[in-house]
Amino acid sequence: MSDFPDLYAFVVQMRPVGGLSPRPQGHAAQALFLDLVRQVAPDVSAALHAEAQSKPYTVGVLPGRHRELIELRVSLLHSGLFQPFVQAMLHQMPGGELRLGQSRLVLGDVIGTPAPQGHPWAGYGSFTDLHIRAAPTHSVGLEFASATAIGQGSRPDGRQRLSILPTPDTIFPSLARRWNDLAPPELTLDLDQVRAASLDTLVTRHRIESTDINLGKGPQKGFVGSVVYELPTDPEQSRLLTLLADAALFLGVGMKTARGMGMCRRVRDVG
Repeated sequence: MSDFPDLYAFVVQMRPVGGLSPRPQGHAAQALFLDLVRQVAPDVSAALHAEAQSKPYTVGVLPGRHRELIELRVSLLHSGLFQPFVQAMLHQMPGGELRLGQSRLVLGDVIGTPAPQGHPWAGYGSFTDLHIRAAPTHSVGLEFASATAIGQGSRPDGRQRLSILPTPDTIFPSLARRWNDLAPPELTLDLDQVRAASLDTLVTRHRIESTDINLGKGPQKGFVGSVVYELPTDPEQSRLLTLLADAALFLGVGMKTARGMGMCRRVRDVG
């Protein structure tokens, strides 16, 4: 691994005051993250809040594995965000009280190492390491943990058209565009090559369902679940899509990844 990671994924565990778990809200998760950073680095928080084509972070609430525990999942996609975020966490420890929407929460563990010692949604790395280590494989599985939707242009009335099916030709080009927005210029991917590879990719197994998430202006539709993709037989095409599958842990997939949508990771076993 390179000496200077620029990709981080943290799981912030919190316990509700009174034991009542709030329903995940994407806008509330983003507000909590930005407020934490604001307390230690207001200039960084303001820059993150500003409109940008592809924000250098993702944030959302993981589906509840335990009724008494809320897990805020944050990924940082620029090395300069690591220190402010860690300072924000240290500023709240031990047992700082946080707010997720109207819910009061007490800060618990902050996990930054992957399973088995850490958490399956945590980890660290770099764009360079992902690019170097990607290897061709026959198939990849992806788990989509929060509502995911892919923009498909606009309707005549200006409303956005959305796809809520995880077809290869929507998922992998979406990941590639996000990669190109945030990775170093020398690692830019050829979008035409990604599209060609995705068109030669098949869905061989899936367990998905439609869902929605509250973004503050009403529900946003998406899908959740798991999918196995059979990759092209061409080694370079397979390597390219494997790279994007590995990067999904940090990048997220589709729209509004800074507001709780599109949490995704590569998985080895898909039920």
